[in-house]
Amino acid sequence: MEFVHVATRTKDLDAAIAFYEALGLRCARKSELTKNKATLAFMEKPGGGFAIELVYNWGKDTAYEGGERFGHFAFEVEDVRSAYAALLAAGAQEVGRPPAPLQGTGHPIAFVADPDGNWVELIER
Repeated sequence: MEFVHVATRTKDLDAAIAFYEALGLRCARKSELTKNKATLAFMEKPGGGFAIELVYNWGKDTAYEGGERFGHFAFEVEDVRSAYAALLAAGAQEVGRPPAPLQGTGHPIAFVADPDGNWVELIER
């Protein structure tokens, strides 16, 4: 298992990208989620590794509250279905995102909540 990114929501994606670029990170990839109506930008250090996922929810141009702003922790796993089942058996909370490809294509992902309600994303690579 590898810790790969943390997500936070932003009301101004361009400003957030510029801020993290000023810190020395680069926008490694950007994607549009039409079904979820959001744009994602992954800010990484040169050479890759851990990323900060900036999430802009289309039409949300006002500031987020602290608890609403944080998105999730993300971990790469060998088998998302078995990791999902093991976490549920260990007491993780279901959040309505069982294993499935994002927008119907690609590698399967899933979400659960930890004991404090923080979302944890599982990504099969």
